[in-house]
Amino acid sequence: MTLGATLCASAFLCTQAQAADRPAGVPDYQGARQVLQSSQVHDTVNRFLNAANSQGNAGADGGQEAEAPLAAGAHDAPQSFSLKDPVAMYEITPDFVTGKAKPTSAGALRLSYLASEVNGANGHRATALLAGHTSPAKGQKWHLTGIQDGNADIGYAKQATSDSTVFSEPQIHAWYRLRHGTVQPLNREAVSGFGGKRAMSLTAYQKLVHGRYADKLPGSAYDRKGLAGGYKLAAPAHHAPSSTPMLLGGSGALALALAGGTFGVRAHRKRMRSQTS
Repeated sequence: MTLGATLCASAFLCTQAQAADRPAGVPDYQGARQVLQSSQVHDTVNRFLNAANSQGNAGADGGQEAEAPLAAGAHDAPQSFSLKDPVAMYEITPDFVTGKAKPTSAGALRLSYLASEVNGANGHRATALLAGHTSPAKGQKWHLTGIQDGNADIGYAKQATSDSTVFSEPQIHAWYRLRHGTVQPLNREAVSGFGGKRAMSLTAYQKLVHGRYADKLPGSAYDRKGLAGGYKLAAPAHHAPSSTPMLLGGSGALALALAGGTFGVRAHRKRMRSQTS
């Protein structure tokens, strides 16, 4: 075999290995961009920014959540903002937690939603989230499912590289990078969850989350007893129906939930887990 053929074979094997180390499925980013450019999304983001501006930093100091009323006519005030390209947000799968899935990227992770950074001209930062569903006739379709204040989560997701995937463990708001079977913590919550370790094999991480959540998922005895309501993982974006609303807990004080086309803003005085209604 010639040197050129050897290099080609090596490159092919490397490409195959990298592909096997990534979550299954590729999001339709072009379709998501078209949704983000729609007048409906821009109108909804405009109203969210107006609500955020009227609320300021209310609710950031802890305590109970409260409804955030909109000032009369405030939702119509034009806001100048930009929407960045969508970023894939991954999370661990229930089958990975229970041990049914093998400790591979495809078995451990699933696409939760796509996120687009919102940058207001006045410096306000937020995140628009798109859920998707796939049908045989129409393929992959996206819709705006909510907006959350702040953009810290996108900052973690953007740390993914060509040979790594960033994902979350939403129950403890931990973010990690998975690369070649090794999991690295990206924030304080993740380091704390690792007991201070700076890296862990995916196999060891599976054992860790199995011990944390395997007996506490929806439908478990723990859940049926009403103990903390179980640990609900967000529905994967590629399975979510177009009408699915989502209530979003973010790093900031405001979250917008879309349900049946309605618009609601809440000021949250303590962090919530992302959940579906």
